[in-house]
Amino acid sequence: MEVSTENPNNKPTRDRLSELPDLALAHILSHLLTTEAARTSILSKRFNSLWNSVDSLRFSDEFTGNDGVVFISIVDTALGFYRRTCIREFELNFDYDFMYRKSVDYWINFAIQKQVRSLHLNFRRIHGRRFGDVRYTLPEILHTNANLEELVICRCDFSKKLDISCSRLRMLSITQTRMNDELISRILGGCSALDTLELIDCTGFDKLKIDSTSLRVLRIVGKQPPNFWLLEEADCVLEISGPYLVCLEVSGPLYKTKLRLFDVGRLVKAVMTFTIMPQKSDDTDLQLATRLDYVATEILESLSRVKQLTVGGSIIKGLSSATYNLSSRFSERRSLTLCIPVIEWSHRGIASLLNSSPKLESLVIKLSYCSDTCVVEHADVPPENYWKSSRTISRCPLQHLKIVKVVGFQVSCQSMKPLFEFLEFLLTNSKALEKIVIHASRYVTRASVDDAMKSLVILTPSRDAIVHFEPPHLWVDALSVY
Repeated sequence: MEVSTENPNNKPTRDRLSELPDLALAHILSHLLTTEAARTSILSKRFNSLWNSVDSLRFSDEFTGNDGVVFISIVDTALGFYRRTCIREFELNFDYDFMYRKSVDYWINFAIQKQVRSLHLNFRRIHGRRFGDVRYTLPEILHTNANLEELVICRCDFSKKLDISCSRLRMLSITQTRMNDELISRILGGCSALDTLELIDCTGFDKLKIDSTSLRVLRIVGKQPPNFWLLEEADCVLEISGPYLVCLEVSGPLYKTKLRLFDVGRLVKAVMTFTIMPQKSDDTDLQLATRLDYVATEILESLSRVKQLTVGGSIIKGLSSATYNLSSRFSERRSLTLCIPVIEWSHRGIASLLNSSPKLESLVIKLSYCSDTCVVEHADVPPENYWKSSRTISRCPLQHLKIVKVVGFQVSCQSMKPLFEFLEFLLTNSKALEKIVIHASRYVTRASVDDAMKSLVILTPSRDAIVHFEPPHLWVDALSVY
């Protein structure tokens, strides 16, 4: 198909999209929702035969006004026109109700018959539902599948009676599902090729013994609080052990009193940005601080040999008041990322981490904001000249630090003063430092970044270290910033 259009010079131009071969067009359509891809059939008969032969089918009810009946009709119609013998990816994203059970079973069976390799089932809870929680139980055909390589599910349950055997499954992501230690053990035992396991906003497990030789990546992400308070005498501990794990992440709200790591000697990368929440309605600040102190010290002792470490949340808070004294000679840390809310600069915690990182080469500071009106008075203000005191300098030798990067810099936020003081400390005391890269946030103007750069020139010592600004990917005109 060739379409002539009029350009400003009144010269006809050709439709270059239609000049692409079928394979390239099918690849483009595979990244669209199936309903959007189907609409391209109005362009020409050629697109009518292309959209129903792509290798990815994605369905979402966002264009149906969350009307389940309309959504089911759309999916049934699209599958009726589908002509391809194999599916690479099949995705469902809609508000699930028990009355749709047979339709969902049919769709999943359709995808399995087409030898689907990646299956995404995101079943949201119907907003304002007055009855109990409605969840989808995965059919038997999904418990024993020889073709599936990736399974991403939300609000779906595994059958308690069926064995699990997915020999090719490499990635499993589970969201908002009630799990337990026995179920996780069944999954690991039946998925011999599993490389990555994600447990997002899941509850019900206390001891994760990851003895699978194939599993390398474990992510535990908390989101929602439980609907109960722990008893006063309760000591709810999450224990994780994994002798073959290479990457471990624990982030988000952690509704446990403690986190313990065992047998994680092969970890190369660890992300510990979790936040331990109050466990009882009458939890005092002192009780929480004592618990954070213990958790931070124990976790960092367990991760002393990890070369790439990201910390934030309760770890940095716990170190602010902790007597953290990890023997620096045992630390193998080469890269350290600090996730810091601007209003909660934990200077003592940062100093403790630097003290325990004698081999550190790369430091990344990721700033987060509650608003653009943060003020320095809300921060954890250190004693006067904290970063200039001889005691602080002696505790942070920084003999090998080469690169420092600041992510999320906002020139308009008044809480940048603690950051400037810390950068001045690094420039003055890091003998091997080559450059500091400051990456600005999106919605700042070029002029404001230039002004900030001028103010930082005074921090640059006479040696070769460079302070460099990376502008945001999207520059915004000053008049458009509100």
